[in-house]
Amino acid sequence: MTAVSIQSQAFTVQATQPWQSTGVAIPPNVAVTIAYQSGLWTADPPTNDGQPYDAAGCPNITVPADQPLYPITGVAMGALVGRLDGGAPFLVGDGPYTILSASGGALELCINDDLTAAYGAGLADNIGSVTVYIYPANTPPDTSVPLATDPAQASPGVPLSLLGPLQYLIGTWTNQNLPGTSRGGRENPYSYNVMPLPQVDPSSPYGYILKNFSYYEELTFTAIHGNAPNRGGTGQQVSYTLFYEQRVFFGEGPNKDALVHAENGSLLLLLDSLQPLGPYGNGEHLGLGNQVVPGTVPTQQYNFVKQVAVPHGNSILALGTYSDAVNRGSGVPVIPTPVILPVGVNTDAYKALSPVSNPQPALTADPNQVLRDALTARPCTHFLRIDVSTQPPPGAITNIGYEQQHANVSRYDFTYWLEAFVGGDDFTQLQYSQTIELQIPIGGQTITFPHVTANTLTKVSG
Repeated sequence: MTAVSIQSQAFTVQATQPWQSTGVAIPPNVAVTIAYQSGLWTADPPTNDGQPYDAAGCPNITVPADQPLYPITGVAMGALVGRLDGGAPFLVGDGPYTILSASGGALELCINDDLTAAYGAGLADNIGSVTVYIYPANTPPDTSVPLATDPAQASPGVPLSLLGPLQYLIGTWTNQNLPGTSRGGRENPYSYNVMPLPQVDPSSPYGYILKNFSYYEELTFTAIHGNAPNRGGTGQQVSYTLFYEQRVFFGEGPNKDALVHAENGSLLLLLDSLQPLGPYGNGEHLGLGNQVVPGTVPTQQYNFVKQVAVPHGNSILALGTYSDAVNRGSGVPVIPTPVILPVGVNTDAYKALSPVSNPQPALTADPNQVLRDALTARPCTHFLRIDVSTQPPPGAITNIGYEQQHANVSRYDFTYWLEAFVGGDDFTQLQYSQTIELQIPIGGQTITFPHVTANTLTKVSG
């Protein structure tokens, strides 16, 4: 069931007019908040020493009970008041005031004054206006279940329109047989892993061994209900974010079906904008607002980030640049051949068949061939490509001490291909290729080994 909500908006209430329609229809059982933003007005200029006041109303005058033609008696004259569908008025004031109605209705606002001029000049001598911000109140998330099954929130919802290519990743992806075929699932996946490991032993005279294999996995992406702004003074860079969790299992070999790898992290699409005024865009007033600090919108070279946390003790910050004009394509993408072989050490192990350490030498030579094979079996019609790397100077990798000594991760390169088969943006297949450079000390020198993984995943329906 889709959550019902409203669009946030600012609205200016004139002191010289009676009930004014905000254009907001509040749905039943959906909480909506009204917060004063700016502006001053007065319901009677001679009062309050001739000074106007905000939506809280005149600080010194309370509407008496014997003047029932005011919207509300017993509260400040000149305060902001509201009603739903012409019903009983309620005091809003400066707010934030939250409405939760079982029936909902059209929201109207006005100044708490003598609307019909029954007791004097009425609205005729009023001056000024106040601006409020109307926004859906936050729905508390259900924290009793994992994030992957977090129920839809009315507000803040997942900002799909601002997530760009990330919106197509939301959900769970697994190895499944391609339609009409018997390949692609966990028993025969389009995947391969080339993994060099340091080992000093008579059975490994070159100072390393291989642990190569096909694998299957479960990869889940979930969106946060909002964003994460980085503020800079006059401008801000806003991170629209997916969290991901990856669990990888052996697809072959003596340890088939065992967990071989796990990681989690986040994907960020960075958008630049002006900075909200004050802590919450409402200056120093309570409530939310849409006011901004005058200035210049910042710009950065990279707008796509992948943050990776691996329980081996590695943390990775990889950067990239995405735009639809450059990263969208039609037909089948061109899958490059990755660099596999290290330099400065004997590489015979990469070519020799070994049921344990190198079961498929042809794929060891080019793990990305599994991606091309999947596209041959089922060509896509459209794709998105997303690249990230730690090679740009702002990218970074941090490793624990043991990893630094024995298999230091020095570089990370990753490419996603999101693929559709019926045109448009119905991306149901996800392919990726990842290269991690491992610095392994062998024989008094440090050798850089590429560790490459590639897989083809299908989105779980529903």
